[in-house]
Amino acid sequence: MIKLTSKLAVSNLFKNRRLYYPFALASCLAVALSYLFISLTLNPHLEKVAGASSIAFALGLGIVVVSIAEVIIVLYANSFVMKNRSKELGVYGMLGMTKWHLFLMTVQELIFFGIGTFVLGLGIGLLFDKLIYAFLLKLMKVKVELISSFQWPVLVIVLIIYMLIFALLILINGWRLVRFNPLQLSKETASGEKKGRFLGLQAFLGGISLALGYFLALSVKDPVAAIMTFFLAVLAVILGTYLLFNAGITLFLAFLKKRKHYYYQPNNMISVSNLIYRMKKNAVGLATISILSTMVLVTLTAGINIYAGSDFYQKVMNPRDFAVAGQGADPALVTEALRDFAKEHELTMTKQDVYESYVLGVRSQEGNQFDVFHKTEVNVLPQAILLLFSAADYEKMTGEELTLKENEAAVYSKNIQLDSSKPIRFANQNLEIKERLKDNFIVGNIPDQYSVLVSKIVYLVVNDPSQVLSPVRETARVNQELYGGFNTDASRESQLALTAAYEEKIDQISQGLAEGYLYGSVKADAVEQMNGLIGGIFFIGIFLSFVFMLGTVLVIYYKQISEGFEDRDRFVILQKVGLDEGQIKQTIRKQVLTVFFLPLIFAFVHLAFAYHIISLILQVLGVLNSSLMLMVTLGICGLFFLLYLFVFLITSKSYHKIVAL
Repeated sequence: MIKLTSKLAVSNLFKNRRLYYPFALASCLAVALSYLFISLTLNPHLEKVAGASSIAFALGLGIVVVSIAEVIIVLYANSFVMKNRSKELGVYGMLGMTKWHLFLMTVQELIFFGIGTFVLGLGIGLLFDKLIYAFLLKLMKVKVELISSFQWPVLVIVLIIYMLIFALLILINGWRLVRFNPLQLSKETASGEKKGRFLGLQAFLGGISLALGYFLALSVKDPVAAIMTFFLAVLAVILGTYLLFNAGITLFLAFLKKRKHYYYQPNNMISVSNLIYRMKKNAVGLATISILSTMVLVTLTAGINIYAGSDFYQKVMNPRDFAVAGQGADPALVTEALRDFAKEHELTMTKQDVYESYVLGVRSQEGNQFDVFHKTEVNVLPQAILLLFSAADYEKMTGEELTLKENEAAVYSKNIQLDSSKPIRFANQNLEIKERLKDNFIVGNIPDQYSVLVSKIVYLVVNDPSQVLSPVRETARVNQELYGGFNTDASRESQLALTAAYEEKIDQISQGLAEGYLYGSVKADAVEQMNGLIGGIFFIGIFLSFVFMLGTVLVIYYKQISEGFEDRDRFVILQKVGLDEGQIKQTIRKQVLTVFFLPLIFAFVHLAFAYHIISLILQVLGVLNSSLMLMVTLGICGLFFLLYLFVFLITSKSYHKIVAL
């Protein structure tokens, strides 16, 4: 009997190849992606690259996400294959094959199919191994090398993962065969779906869940809180999407059916009736397409924005080639130390400067009134930041001279509306606004580090910050910070070679301070570390987008193919009663267009409401250029629309070929 089931298994794979082609593609790519991810994570050559530990950690998290997505995609493909083979399996049963024989045959099919797709997938992974590693190095902006990293442990890990996935498929398929008798199996594909219950309640709960997710995404204020809120919002939106599609599509189709002028036309009646016949499965498939499309859009938006904004971020955060920052040090002492270091190593200094700033965290704000943190409050994330600079430092930064009285200030505000006719008040201190500054003057001079944490910042230029803040130091928490450095014409390699010596020099000064601290940094080293991290994140984003896009295309394809097989007999009957080929094409087009673009609309709406919270999260990762982020996001939406349209056209042709046979 094993010999017979083996022959049948091979024959079935070839006979049902139209169903198995996308399943095979998904399985091959799952193996290839798993191999590439694990290979990169364990790649010994990666340890020599700057930021290797951060990249390996990020890739490790990527393995988990990719593996979960691959399991879902493979399970989804298998369920569609088995659903559309139910009639065939039922016929085998009615011809005398027992459930054990059917189970043995399907196991052998999966074994043959699994071996073939594993070998092909592994071949794809090995073929692109060098190229993918070179691509990662390119994204990290380091020297590109074509180095093979084949490792036997990687092969074993991928094999174990793949065997576990197919063992799960065997259990699921076996349970399907145990539950149904041959007659039930033969009728499974032809059976309609029962009308859902409590559709009004489902639609109401779906709307509430979706509104909650949107509210969470729009109401969050600071980047740190946005990270945790994001996951809650995602869960609420996913639940709301499935409920609304499940109940909403049914109610929408029922609404169309009640519109007599619309429904009682041949094309509309047939398309609406077919959709109602399968309304529950349509809802799940369409909701899945919507969620996967949203994942593609969000992942690509985040990855490309992080990568595209990296140069601007590095410029903002590293304005000097050799920098020193800290608290409690004499600016004159720091200036002398910088000059000594440059002289010792024969460096030509340009833009050499040391600045002091005074920072106050804001608990709340109402108009020009700022409630700042008490001096005992620590480790509390502020709603906004007040930054004070002296007029002398402002002149050094910009070359512009400001003439200010003791109670006057020049102001630049970011994301805060201020009334210029009223004074700025904080901790019982009043400052009249003499001038509104047009530009953020610290960019290119001092790291704009607080923009990563909060979106609301007020930059105040006063004549003497220490004098202005003297009355408030007893109650308010004031941080006095120092930043200095210099630029040089030395090569990047020379600067990297001096990193350890420079950090040691600044550390010696820091140890001599009675209070406070100093730390030194070299821009070339910081940029190299950041390029490694950002390149790794972008690389993972591209791969995750590819996996989600694979899932989207697969769901769309199987949705069209499975519905084509289900509708084929009905269209044959309609042809016999007089429906011509042109009317069939028009009916098919009407049926598909009725709901097919709903997932895309939902995906774009989801992204629009998520844009605020995504921008806050990306702010933590260095995306500070809001106009660039908007342009990148709109570009991604346009490209995804074209890709979705292309997939729609291709799969619609497959559907038509099936029903028109």
